[in-house]
Amino acid sequence: MAEAPAPRLLVVDDDPDIVRLVSLAMRARGYDTDGVTTLDAALAKVQASTYDVVLTDKNLKGATGLELIDAVTLHSPQTAIVLMTAFPEGALGRLATLDGYLGKPFKSLEVVAQALQDAREKKQRALERQKLLGKLGEVQNALAPASTAKPGR
Repeated sequence: MAEAPAPRLLVVDDDPDIVRLVSLAMRARGYDTDGVTTLDAALAKVQASTYDVVLTDKNLKGATGLELIDAVTLHSPQTAIVLMTAFPEGALGRLATLDGYLGKPFKSLEVVAQALQDAREKKQRALERQKLLGKLGEVQNALAPASTAKPGR
């Protein structure tokens, strides 16, 4: 049996040390990782490639990770998104729409790995639920004419 491909991860932070550290650590945990330090570079990556998960900082130089979240959601709705920030106040309204949240500074790289895994699982469950609801709708539509027919005709 063929091995499953490595999960694809995009790390976005304006601090190149964080991008490098997280990218290396997640690569060692089996991720195929890309890392960028600007919103423009992240948008280009998202347009050119598909990721299983995007880990983005909320505050980027001259931009916000929230803009990236909107683009990822539109371009690649199957991609899990984890927001990391030291200042969650401005993102509180968005947290419910995300697949994960990571406070900075994080205690260990294991915390990052767990947040990514949890986000991927949450996104997978949501996609599966959406697929099942679609199938349920198809079944209901197929049965609807039969259930509205009058008896004896």
